[in-house]
Amino acid sequence: MAFGDFARLDGYDPNATFPALPEEDEAQWARERAAARLGDTRRQQDSGTERAERVMGGLADLSMALGQPITDITNASRERFGEGPITEEQAFRQNQVGKGVAQLGALALGRSPLGAVSQAELRGGQLFAGAERRGVPNWLPVTPRPSIDQPLRVANPGIYKDPRDIAREAELMVAPEHPALKNLFGVTRDDLYEIGGRGTRKGNIEPTIWMPGKPGKPNYAAEQAMNPANAQRMINALGEAETHAPNLVKGMDAWYVMDPMYQQMVKLVGPERAKIEYMKFNAIVPPFSAGSDVMTEINRGTTANMFATRGEYDTFRRLGGTAEKNRGADFPADMRDTKGHAYHGVQADPVARWLATGAHGYADDTVKIPLYAQASGVPEVGFQTRLPVPDAHFTRAAGIPDVRRNKSFNDFMAGSEYRPFGSWFRESVAKPLGIEAVPAQGRMWGTFAPQTGVETAIGAPKLELISQAIWERAKRLGIDPKKLRDDVLLGKEHAIGLLTAGGFGTLAAQDNYEARP
Repeated sequence: MAFGDFARLDGYDPNATFPALPEEDEAQWARERAAARLGDTRRQQDSGTERAERVMGGLADLSMALGQPITDITNASRERFGEGPITEEQAFRQNQVGKGVAQLGALALGRSPLGAVSQAELRGGQLFAGAERRGVPNWLPVTPRPSIDQPLRVANPGIYKDPRDIAREAELMVAPEHPALKNLFGVTRDDLYEIGGRGTRKGNIEPTIWMPGKPGKPNYAAEQAMNPANAQRMINALGEAETHAPNLVKGMDAWYVMDPMYQQMVKLVGPERAKIEYMKFNAIVPPFSAGSDVMTEINRGTTANMFATRGEYDTFRRLGGTAEKNRGADFPADMRDTKGHAYHGVQADPVARWLATGAHGYADDTVKIPLYAQASGVPEVGFQTRLPVPDAHFTRAAGIPDVRRNKSFNDFMAGSEYRPFGSWFRESVAKPLGIEAVPAQGRMWGTFAPQTGVETAIGAPKLELISQAIWERAKRLGIDPKKLRDDVLLGKEHAIGLLTAGGFGTLAAQDNYEARP
């Protein structure tokens, strides 16, 4: 299966080139896409009525901002790409800001574009198979239909758009490189991309997740998603990212590359102790990614590492989840600029088990955090690149929510779904692209970010985010960032404070974590 073989969009040619656009047209295109993205990325956080209101308001705002009717805006974009004009009704369905919720916009006007389909079936962006059996026309503003066998809904419609549009929209969300990466670790995003072999560097350990002694029947959702058309849809979008989102590719393919951090540890304490310190850092920080954005993970994880290094982890375990408003005068001063968290126990308890036994003790179905930690290693201590990290956004981009039968259909993958899907993704998506599965997951996370609900800037590798976290806290404390860098790496200090956590350059929440036994 090669790039473009199973292209599923009408008239899609993966080898087509875009005509050069005048600078002012490029600027207008960017405004259109940015305005659309504002509504799109919030669609899953609101009720049906709120989404409908956002759709209508977003359309009005966009039309007013550009001083053009909605049909003119849409047809101008279509003309640039050699497509014919559309009617006002089609414009409403295709340019509705909350992409894929055209039916909700129609509800705001007091009518349903699906006729016989009830409001209950529309709620949550769901298109039930039963509605199709009654002969209801397809409402989706995408062609063709989802590349998933027997979909129950279309939870994230943007993932089925023209892959060129998907890539170009993602490139618009890429944050500028933060100067802290070069200042603290002597590298740039380009350097990290090269260190990672442009996505081709192979890990030197096998990934470890729980596997049943006797393999059973593949999970139904994974089985429906593991088909050639769905694989090619992902290949097309990730391939187009190389052309239309080059800055995104460099940052996201190298998201897990951490070599410069380890090398700084070697400079500080020598190679033998550096291995110990790096393994400790990588065992303690990733568990705090559960239900957190990356900056919160860094803030809380480095604080946990600091308390563990002192031999005082029990203090952090006991108090680290306290909300800021509930902290009394006797609350530890060196924990005051560490964020509290509703899932503190879920995050902190596995670290306590690791400190006591050398194993986190995750439940059998937990795969995301173990694979995340293994992907964040370095050659000297071992790292894996064979299995992608299945957070919620990766899961949405893969189309899994469209076939799930449970209410929490947009959540991350658990073990029963993931065990067959992870290796299939490696062989059917990453390998045809010529890259490893872990960088392919990073690229997929970023490429589909505007379509899966990411609201923050993207494109910064994890090492850059750690650099930023150190830089911002050092600036706030009035100390040398390089001194704070060394202290954070060795567990003597922590990174970022409450006033800056979640700010510029961060990534969205890595999952919709649910506590599991």
